[in-house]
Amino acid sequence: MEESRIKDYMWLLERAYMKVPPKAESEDLTIPELELIRIGDQTIIRNFREIAEKLKREPGILTRYLLRELNTGGSYDEGSGQLRVNMKVSRKPIEQLLRKFEKTYVRCPTCNSIDTRLVKRERTWILICEACGAEQTVKPI
Repeated sequence: MEESRIKDYMWLLERAYMKVPPKAESEDLTIPELELIRIGDQTIIRNFREIAEKLKREPGILTRYLLRELNTGGSYDEGSGQLRVNMKVSRKPIEQLLRKFEKTYVRCPTCNSIDTRLVKRERTWILICEACGAEQTVKPI
């Protein structure tokens, strides 16, 4: 009888582990180094599309976030993948904003995984973790 219970327990335990999604392999997120060009009163981020892809977010969402935080105008060019910001900005403030974006809109606050997606339900933005299943509301973008 005891042996039967142990086998049932082991079977249930194995089944539970099979249902738990695997943890994201790469928890380390390295944002590519910024390629900045300053032309007059404008700053162009040449590798903006690459940065958005690394963060697993739409370039439009990242554009809105950066322009709102910098309190300026600008535009994203789909063809070249560049972001044009209508002000002079140095590398350090942009890097700080990208780290803040990662912490707020990319990393899961529960398990620290980067395997997340950002979803808008009605007027609310929700960060959904694919690794642990947690859902967290985030500030609107």
